[in-house]
Amino acid sequence: MIRFDGAGKRHPDGTVAVEGLDLDIPTGRTTVLVGPSGCGKTTLLRMVNRMVEPTSGRVLLDGTDVSELDPAKLRRGIGYVIQQAGLFPHRRVIDNIATVPYLLGWDRKKARARAAELLDLVGLAPETARRYPFQLSGGQQQRVGVARALAADPPVLLMDEPFSAVDPVVRAGLQEELLRLQSELHKTVLFVTHDIEEAVRLGDQVVVLRERGRIAQLADPHTLLTAPADADVAAFLGRDRGLRGLGLRPAAAVAVRPIPGGPGDGPAQRSPHGVRFGVRFGGWELTLDDQRRPIGWIDREAPGAALEPAPGFRPDADTLRGALDAAVLSPAGIAVALDADGRAIGTADREAVLAALARPSPVDIAAPGHPSGVGAADTSAVGASETGPSAAATTTVTSRATASGAVETDGAGGGR
Repeated sequence: MIRFDGAGKRHPDGTVAVEGLDLDIPTGRTTVLVGPSGCGKTTLLRMVNRMVEPTSGRVLLDGTDVSELDPAKLRRGIGYVIQQAGLFPHRRVIDNIATVPYLLGWDRKKARARAAELLDLVGLAPETARRYPFQLSGGQQQRVGVARALAADPPVLLMDEPFSAVDPVVRAGLQEELLRLQSELHKTVLFVTHDIEEAVRLGDQVVVLRERGRIAQLADPHTLLTAPADADVAAFLGRDRGLRGLGLRPAAAVAVRPIPGGPGDGPAQRSPHGVRFGVRFGGWELTLDDQRRPIGWIDREAPGAALEPAPGFRPDADTLRGALDAAVLSPAGIAVALDADGRAIGTADREAVLAALARPSPVDIAAPGHPSGVGAADTSAVGASETGPSAAATTTVTSRATASGAVETDGAGGGR
């Protein structure tokens, strides 16, 4: 465990960066420091590996004051990831990753074997090992930076805004990768960011800091979003914190209306677009291929209308935010529930997703993609391609709303 015991930093010119912080970083969990620029986040992070020396108080690592440890030896036992990776430009990727093992005296064969193992762990192809950093994309460089930090299997990982220099799509992928790695490795991670979205997605606990490193609130992501400590914290979280909270709830809470028949079952009923199972909603027809994967929605009241995308979500892997996003993006207002192979297993409209909010278990159920069940990966699978029914044998689902708002079903397996 990392402990800040009255830790403070006053610069020679009298500027106070951090004053008297008391904070425990639990072992094997991810703690995120978040707050406005200049609040002392990076200063606190660097106190742990003695890149910044506190001028008051102590920083303890497993009960030992880090000031009593040799700085070089301390740093070799702590993984450190920064913005833009900080790779050595003159070294190939495999040797960048093996930097700390080399410093620890590992032989070249063992160090490179460990580097190759980590390339696979962070999702990079084996041929990446022979390249130089300039030959990699920004996201690939950041993955190499994470691999290098993990090379000597350190118990502690310090991450200073590691994903802020890449585009949003790459950033989301890197966050997902970190969640996956943490679910397997259970490192003690201290993560710095200025992005509250990233903080609640990655953190087991989130520390919101004010200026001079003072704690405004320390809480799990759900508590932080639903019960901010004061008006300043609420303002920092933003007006859409309720929507962010959807990303902490598992999509398994959504009541999915089954599509009659299972994968591999025979067709129930033919329609002009393939096989119709008879679920009707708003005049839209959902077309599935012969493996029951969504192809798209067809407006049955507009002859000759083109297929429109059929966004989907996985109840076993996505969040309520992902499910709601799929329903909002769907032209029919219906999200398609998918299994792990992308096959349609049911549907859920926006009302069904919102109704799931009224059910208990905001944090008791492990949120998908997160090792502790406190934070969540926020993904929305969109499983549709604008391919005409002639591209494959097709299955279709049609649906419409009744005047009372109920859903009618007919055809095989359907009922009212």
